[in-house]
Amino acid sequence: MTLRALRASVGKIQGDVARKMSMTQPQLSRVETRRNHLISTVRKYVRALGGQIEVIAVVDGERVALQDV
Repeated sequence: MTLRALRASVGKIQGDVARKMSMTQPQLSRVETRRNHLISTVRKYVRALGGQIEVIAVVDGERVALQDV
């Protein structure tokens, strides 16, 4: 799911999320259309939606939750 689709699925508009992230709506639009994101940006975005992220690494078929990333 893209960031834009996630935002839409929780019924938020760009302006509201942008304000919570201390950025403008055009800046948020650019974040949503980027193809490569820093984990810190995704964390901030998801927090602005009221959620949290979990980072899972899959190595040799084993799923491991990464901490402090």
